[in-house]
Amino acid sequence: MYPDLFHIGPFTVHSFGVMAALALIVPGIFIARDLRERGRDPALAFEIMIGAGVGGIVGAKVDFVIQNGGNAGDLFSGTGLIWYGGLIGGTIGVVAVALWRRLPIGLVANLAAPALAIGYAIGRIGCQLSGDGDYGTASGLPWSMSYPDGTVPTTHLVHPTPLYETTAMLVVFWLLWRMRGRFIRPWSLLGLWCVLAGVERLLIEFIRRNPAELAGLTTPQLTSIVLIAIGAALLVRFPPQAAPAAAT
Repeated sequence: MYPDLFHIGPFTVHSFGVMAALALIVPGIFIARDLRERGRDPALAFEIMIGAGVGGIVGAKVDFVIQNGGNAGDLFSGTGLIWYGGLIGGTIGVVAVALWRRLPIGLVANLAAPALAIGYAIGRIGCQLSGDGDYGTASGLPWSMSYPDGTVPTTHLVHPTPLYETTAMLVVFWLLWRMRGRFIRPWSLLGLWCVLAGVERLLIEFIRRNPAELAGLTTPQLTSIVLIAIGAALLVRFPPQAAPAAAT
């Protein structure tokens, strides 16, 4: 594992930090392209991603503190980020930017769907490189790995679940990006993302190390079920509709 990539004087460049930065930059590129195709200013993508980044980091840290004993000092530590907390915080940040710039919230929701998928995929590469404890349970499969040099080390062979999730969410991104022309109704593409992302996390949790909380399900699985329900409701309310054919 490579939690530390290199040093510049007294400063250490961490692999997770680099991937977190890329998880904002790369989605911003796709949002800018989508905005341009819709006849809107692509520069708005930068502001959207700033809102997502600031809100996401704050939300992820607050969620970590809540779930780990309420130690406020963890807010300023270099570790401890929870995805669903980041999703809530990032959503608040993006909505704030949309309201400020008077962008339709439903449009921004659809812009965010592919960005969320590829951002998550890149972020999980950071988890893999840093060995931050997001790996899975013990495994005897040929591709199982140990993380002896990770920030949360283990010498046991385990499921490399960050790699599983990166692969799955790259597929989800590809699907969302290809199908965005068929989901032009506000909120519809986000609804599809909610269903796909919820199913992915629900399934991966069966081989991760999180403890069961209710009915044999982990907290992320319970949250995933809620996410799937929200996505299904959005798809019922805003079903797919292809963009009209261009006039000849």
